[in-house]
Amino acid sequence: MYYFIVNKTAGNGKGFRVWNKTERLLQDRKVLFKFSFTEYKGHANKLIENINDKAIIAIIVIGGDGTVHEVVSGLVQKEVALGIIPAGSGNDLARSLGVPFDVEMAVERILSGDVRPIDVPKVGGRHYISIAGLGFDGMVAQATNQSKSKRYLNKLGLGGMSYVMNIFKVLLTYKPSTASIVVDGKMREFKDVWLIAVANMPYYGGGIKICPSAEGDDGQLDICVVSGIGRWELLFVFPLAFNGRHVAHRNVTMLRGCAVQIHSKKPLVMQCDGEVIENEKADFKVEKKALNVL
Repeated sequence: MYYFIVNKTAGNGKGFRVWNKTERLLQDRKVLFKFSFTEYKGHANKLIENINDKAIIAIIVIGGDGTVHEVVSGLVQKEVALGIIPAGSGNDLARSLGVPFDVEMAVERILSGDVRPIDVPKVGGRHYISIAGLGFDGMVAQATNQSKSKRYLNKLGLGGMSYVMNIFKVLLTYKPSTASIVVDGKMREFKDVWLIAVANMPYYGGGIKICPSAEGDDGQLDICVVSGIGRWELLFVFPLAFNGRHVAHRNVTMLRGCAVQIHSKKPLVMQCDGEVIENEKADFKVEKKALNVL
């Protein structure tokens, strides 16, 4: 038995269209399933908490990275697997895992039953699955989530462009700060820090390959630090990140470890899987092979 959690409004209504096609495919194949629609932010997490049917072998999310983020904490250290049928604006986790964006192919992948255990990072008391970003990209995520343009770009199938547009908006006002980063007990100091990304997967922001070497099952977190760079030079570095070439730039530092603590002189806005997180201590660790994914 498969249980589908459907965010109808994901991708400006794409979630509902994807569900309609998925439902027809499941009925044609005579697959046993249940489903629920999310009705508000955080509802997916509540739905997971209330599932007690032992016949359910997998939870399938139809939505974007935000909906998957809500589901993950309820599946950590459980035998029940997570499946994804992408329907959001960014779909970075699906991209990182190689999940097809074609609905029929994504359904076939789920029904094949091939399970892969992956790591789950945790910051403070919160699990996430792909990338946590602090500083500049936290503010960009905040601006994107509040942006009216995101809805219109989703209609055109260009939801990821909303993130790019807000990079330029935040660039004009963001003020870098000093930060120290402790990775597996070793501390590094950075001045004029623009962003710190703590990654389990390589992609965020609708296809930005911020940590190209990140792998979801290696027991490590990859950290990208952009510091000591001028406002306008950052515009040159940014396009390089779409294919991971930014890592060779002199103002980009790549680190890797199992435990990460970040301290800054001023509070840094944090996002996890594109969702802005408030009042979380920037203390990261990894729960190895803690989530089964299809």
